Amino acid sequence: MVAVLAAALVTTGAGVAQAAAPPGNDDFDGAAVVTALPFSAQEDTSGATEAADDPVWCEGTASAGTVWFRYTATEDGLLRASTAGSDHRTLLSANTGARGHLQPVADACDYGTDATITFPATAGTTYSFQVSGIETPGGALAFSLGTVAPAANDAFADAEPVGALPFTRQPDLSVASAEAGEPDSTCVDDEAQPSVWYSVPAADAARSLTVQAQGTYAAATVYAGNSLTALTQVACDRNTSNPVAFRAAAGTGYAVRFTGAHQSSGEFKLVLAEAPPLDPDVYVSPRTATVFDKVGFSASTWNSIDRPLGGTWDFGDGQTAPVGTDTVYHRYAADGVYPAKLHATSPDGRTATVDASITVVTHDVGIAKFVVPTAARQGESKPVSVDVTNTRYAETVTVVLSKRSADSWTEVGRLTLQVPARATGKVRFPFSYTFGPEDALSGKVAFRAEAQLAYPVEDAYPADNAVVSIATTVTPPATRITAV
Repeated sequence: MVAVLAAALVTTGAGVAQAAAPPGNDDFDGAAVVTALPFSAQEDTSGATEAADDPVWCEGTASAGTVWFRYTATEDGLLRASTAGSDHRTLLSANTGARGHLQPVADACDYGTDATITFPATAGTTYSFQVSGIETPGGALAFSLGTVAPAANDAFADAEPVGALPFTRQPDLSVASAEAGEPDSTCVDDEAQPSVWYSVPAADAARSLTVQAQGTYAAATVYAGNSLTALTQVACDRNTSNPVAFRAAAGTGYAVRFTGAHQSSGEFKLVLAEAPPLDPDVYVSPRTATVFDKVGFSASTWNSIDRPLGGTWDFGDGQTAPVGTDTVYHRYAADGVYPAKLHATSPDGRTATVDASITVVTHDVGIAKFVVPTAARQGESKPVSVDVTNTRYAETVTVVLSKRSADSWTEVGRLTLQVPARATGKVRFPFSYTFGPEDALSGKVAFRAEAQLAYPVEDAYPADNAVVSIATTVTPPATRITAV
């Protein structure tokens, strides 16, 4: 049915246009009666007015240029009213009851040039549709009313099968309802919200899947079970930018309930997909270590569905430790190449093994003995010896001999020798030092010996590589007495 409701435009003899007269359905009592569906009407509402008792519940504001339409439902079902095609922004709502006692229809409020509301109607109930202008009081209004079929998967028993993954749908919840007996969800605050259902068929092997919901108050809840009253929640996602992973057991089917706001200004979206392989990042420091180092092992992942990571660190020397959020430290007892590994597990059961191999090489020499003279006279040359031990690898060792001068150390000798690796014994570095006038003037000399390895080899335990001696007492030269 198409109706044209027009208000006459009055002109004076001088050709001056006057304001348009209010349309016939300007007042609640004169509402245009819809007798058959589908119905559509076009009218000029530029002359529409508003009554003092016009309801203002929709969007909480009074609007100008109100017109009314009225329809008595002949059967239960979904009604959809719209102002699509109008040339100005409108406010559209549905009400029930008599004038002065109007009650809003739940979720039946929308605004815009294509304001649209959809709601379940009850046979025998009269619905009054209020259309108002926003900003612009009126203009060319298009109004339509008709029935719409409910979502094909509105009920659990009619769930849409999930086919090939990834599976994406944009459900229209305006034609959905909340089915009696639906299970609760930890991601849904209002269980009266409309919902639609999807079924994930059983697979031959266990697999990890992800579910993601987008939209106003959107939530996707995954359940295990075969009947509406025997469903158990497995996972859920509440309108996030990241999906949620869950483990689908072999031979088990799952149901997915998608819920959201009945009248949403945005689109809803459901995505089901295979979870990506677990790919954690491993950090090991240092990768080349010594037996004196505590090696730090840590794991992380960019993907939120992989957190928190679980599993085991295998250090490759027979020792293990659980994976945690903190760095795990381990010390190796001997040199060698250790095939360390991370055996990681995601919360939904995906696994991955990542190499974290460590090379342990320990170069370590030490000064075992440092012998200096206890006393000397100016001009005397006396021996100084440094004994170096080494138990690991044959090394090229340089010993630097220095003496204390004022506030600094001054090098007085340097000797490089090959020091073999031996379980016992040592290599002696022999020096000779001649005490000078400045030594006698100060009265004492302290020596320092420092053992250095040839670059690029570094000593793993440098604490025993430098030794400072007890000061040598130095006296002036002996005075010779000449016979007369």
